Amino acid sequence: MPTIDTTRPTIESFSREDRVRLRAEELYRQRGNRPGSPEEDWLRAETEIREQEERAVDEASEESFPASDSPAY
Repeated sequence: MPTIDTTRPTIESFSREDRVRLRAEELYRQRGNRPGSPEEDWLRAETEIREQEERAVDEASEESFPASDSPAY
């Protein structure tokens, strides 16, 4: 069974800005390192990261408050 290297930081431990920067660089590489619009790459990366964060919050909320349980007042 493979072991997990806990000495290396996970992407989730990076700041939001670092995650956006890494994603924008990835988009550039996916384009074959061809010139394009760094601003468009950055904005797309920001949108993707924000959507991931929102999905994570939604999933955590669903786990905390199952639909079958009514809220206690």
